[in-house]
Amino acid sequence: MDRSVGILDRPIVDSAAHDAASAQLADLRGRRAPAGTGRAAHEQRLIRIGLLLPISGPSGLHGPSGRFCAQLAAEEINAHGGLLGRRVQVVVGDGGMSFAASAREGERLIEEDGVAALIGTHPSGVREILGPQIGRRLPYVYTPIFEGDAYEPGVFYLGETAYQQLAPVLPWMKEHLGVRRWYLIGNDYRWPRDVHRMAHRLLTEQRAEIAGETIVPLETEEFDTIVAEIRRLQPDALIVTLIGSDAVIFHRAFARAGLDERIWRLGLLTEENTLLGIGAECSRRLLSSAAYFASLPYPENREFVRRYRSRFGPHAPVLNSIGQSCYEGLMFLHRVVSAAGSLDVGKLCRIADGLEMTGPRGRMRMVGRHAVKDMHVAGAEGVEFAIRQSFPQVNPNRGK
Repeated sequence: MDRSVGILDRPIVDSAAHDAASAQLADLRGRRAPAGTGRAAHEQRLIRIGLLLPISGPSGLHGPSGRFCAQLAAEEINAHGGLLGRRVQVVVGDGGMSFAASAREGERLIEEDGVAALIGTHPSGVREILGPQIGRRLPYVYTPIFEGDAYEPGVFYLGETAYQQLAPVLPWMKEHLGVRRWYLIGNDYRWPRDVHRMAHRLLTEQRAEIAGETIVPLETEEFDTIVAEIRRLQPDALIVTLIGSDAVIFHRAFARAGLDERIWRLGLLTEENTLLGIGAECSRRLLSSAAYFASLPYPENREFVRRYRSRFGPHAPVLNSIGQSCYEGLMFLHRVVSAAGSLDVGKLCRIADGLEMTGPRGRMRMVGRHAVKDMHVAGAEGVEFAIRQSFPQVNPNRGK
């Protein structure tokens, strides 16, 4: 496996300093060349791919696993000839800042670092700004869980939609867990609000009751008042669309209040990293709906887990849906660009519709730049998730 070209963090090495160091090394070896010549030739053999994912902020806990999964993907792509015959280098930018600042970071990856494509693993609020700006200029692969029914030009959406996460799972919870009365809680931006709208529609169709709902700012640190309201309303279950550290703080407060003795929680962005933060003692009656869990029994996933652990060791960040999506984003880009023989956005859009690929979360098929995929509901067992039910090849949006 080729590991000579991998992850590069912004800011990249200053070019003048790099050239001076290269010239000094060449001189010591008796092979002095004009300053910058070696670097220019090296750069021509590279193709840089931007990876915009949270390094800071409430979702920063997803950064380490995402970086490692992207590193693994880049190495595997390079070991098989690279992208369009050029070696891949991933340049990482921080998508965990404010939406506007993160969008500017994405623009800098393009304008200053010269990336040829962007893998976006960040909140929808960042994509709403970036998509219209860059979608026609270069390929933009958006990988995480998101609201669905998004059609920014030139953007490919790999993540689970609200419809995929809820449509098969809500009836299952009603039938198997007797859930009929719900409470919704999430952060204040597009994804949670759109998920809640979808939940209202689907729960109305199954004649369920919504006892209450609340939306809180990002980086909320105190949930006692909301926990008291949940105690008073006594729902059967919650839909939780809090992200990162907000989710960790809420779930701990919920369990401290003893509400986990009776009330189920369905987390829509509660993956293995978040579960570690919540802790085994606070994970009773905690479910998650997603297309990927590290415990998936697919042969492709078992092999992926083996390669990840072999490459990064037993103490690497735990695998999870957000981290794996960074791997999948690069692999999808390689698949569609190889099929098109080009990075031209128009060609890629035409090639992508109907394209199929199989990876750690099984078979995926693109329809209208969204992905049909298997979905799963898993229950927390300590600080790991165990699959409780799977739903094959769920459409990304109603009617698709």
